[in-house]
Amino acid sequence: MAGHKKFPFSLFIITMLSVLTLTACSATGSYSAGGISQTEFYLDTVVTLTVYETEDKSILQDAFSLIADYESMLSRTREGSDIWNINHSAGTPTKVSAETISLLQTALNYCELSDGAFDITIAPVTDLWDFHGEGSGNVPDQEQLAEALSHVNYNNVKITGNMVTLSDPRAAIDLGAIAKGYIGDRVKDFLLSKGITSGMINLGGNVLVIGEKPDGSLWKIGIRKPFSEDGSELSAVVSAADQSVVTSGTYERYFIKDNTLYHHILNTQTGYPARTGLSSVSILSDGSAKGDALSTICFLLGPEKGMDLIEKTDGVEALFITEEGELLYSSGF
Repeated sequence: MAGHKKFPFSLFIITMLSVLTLTACSATGSYSAGGISQTEFYLDTVVTLTVYETEDKSILQDAFSLIADYESMLSRTREGSDIWNINHSAGTPTKVSAETISLLQTALNYCELSDGAFDITIAPVTDLWDFHGEGSGNVPDQEQLAEALSHVNYNNVKITGNMVTLSDPRAAIDLGAIAKGYIGDRVKDFLLSKGITSGMINLGGNVLVIGEKPDGSLWKIGIRKPFSEDGSELSAVVSAADQSVVTSGTYERYFIKDNTLYHHILNTQTGYPARTGLSSVSILSDGSAKGDALSTICFLLGPEKGMDLIEKTDGVEALFITEEGELLYSSGF
């Protein structure tokens, strides 16, 4: 099965049985029953924004403009972005926006929390793998990985005021495990500032809900069963209000070569996909950046250490799904 690859449309299936009849999604947006919805492609995924009790389509247009601005700021592949500039600075101090500084500091805190299991300087290793392009199916050799790993150390990121310096000129930052969540949080803040009291933000594997559904009931967010044939099978359904649900899983981006599955969640010690006995980790929390980082950290730590971290973290619950399909819930899930 060499070179086989699969890229699911989304980690989540939004099971809003009654709401789905009220809202249609399209590239230009549509509305009915006091709600509007719009779908676009940003952040390398399909993004759908849905809000209720308004028919002002400019709110969604402005929200998508905000997403575009953040993508231009935080993407490591977008020439001229803050992260691109840092990575191509050859170790010289680089001036970036206050928001980039804030996100970097948050991300570095999670690097510290995980003792380096989560490391935003993983980019040199990530560059050796390709889980969504023509090179998919190629496994880097150990010599390549060893060289790349020698530049992975979050302590190489130095922040002074609004200046960022990489003390190792060959280090590089990849915020892929937290930026989407951060952007989701900022979009939610924007919609709240516009008076939206009910809505949903779906950024692929990151779902945030604003308030409750228009009828006052809780939102229902389906957590997909890993590797289900058509992507429609659910392992669980989460009830949520004004919260975020984020899932990281081996089925998100992967390829199979020589009967071995290689997924995109990389071990920062070996450079290879992490093997922790888990297929996915879903985090329920009050913020999507937090859920983004913790879903990756818990996957990398494995079920025992990961669940221990969740139980010690206030306001966060988790569902782990093992490779055997067993569902492991945190105590308050």
